[in-house]
Amino acid sequence: MRYAFLVAYDGSRYFGFVRQPNRPTIEAELLRAFERRGLYRKLEEVRYRVAARTDRGVSAIGQVVALDVHREPNVRELNAALPRDIVVLAAAEVKPNFNPRTQAQSKHYRYVCEVPPGFDLPLARQGTKLLEGVHDFKHLCKHERGRSTIRELEHASVRGQKILGLDFIARAFLWQQVRRMVGALLAVGAGKLSLDELKGMLEGQARQAMRPAPAEGLILVGVRYPSVALRPDARAVSKFIEYLRDRAHPGYEAMARLLIKKLSASNTF
Repeated sequence: MRYAFLVAYDGSRYFGFVRQPNRPTIEAELLRAFERRGLYRKLEEVRYRVAARTDRGVSAIGQVVALDVHREPNVRELNAALPRDIVVLAAAEVKPNFNPRTQAQSKHYRYVCEVPPGFDLPLARQGTKLLEGVHDFKHLCKHERGRSTIRELEHASVRGQKILGLDFIARAFLWQQVRRMVGALLAVGAGKLSLDELKGMLEGQARQAMRPAPAEGLILVGVRYPSVALRPDARAVSKFIEYLRDRAHPGYEAMARLLIKKLSASNTF
């Protein structure tokens, strides 16, 4: 049997999602819980895959992982084996060839932060329109050797009065692309980067790459698939929301609201 798992986590105390030697990561905790609950014996035999390799400090309510399992998983048993800042929200059987990364139709990230003093929201919104479409994002990512920096950004938006929410949707993102786009839009709104300069970055005319915004506040909201329904378990959602209420950053409040919305949407089927 092959199963997909919907996972939420607070990334603040981890060195990113992907396993690293002698460092705490979300993936290491997750796989340890899977193994303890008897879902697999040897990782190399279960075709384990993940939708997004989020960076250090980045959080999620919509991460998706998949693997072949020896027994039907129980979400509540898995959560009992996980720390409070990582929760399996849902599990569903999928087709044997399901790959959460390559079969994703789109990924949705949201960045949440306080509105900087004197921030020009309409100007920043003009900046989001420049980012949409197909561009070379080499000045708005951390370049990886041999990898194309041309991507299509389906949607970008920014809204808020006291707390900003910046949303980005695309089939795939480059390393640090979202955080650097956020950095650019915050600079535009603060009058530190003109729209012409942002346009120049997208046309390859910038002298240097944009610096990334801090990881805290970045949330992987969800990954969309054509035929996979991962409906959150109400108790798992409540458990994670209870944890989030003890956290101070406005991003955690946004995560809680999004989780409630996700749970409400799943109950309408």
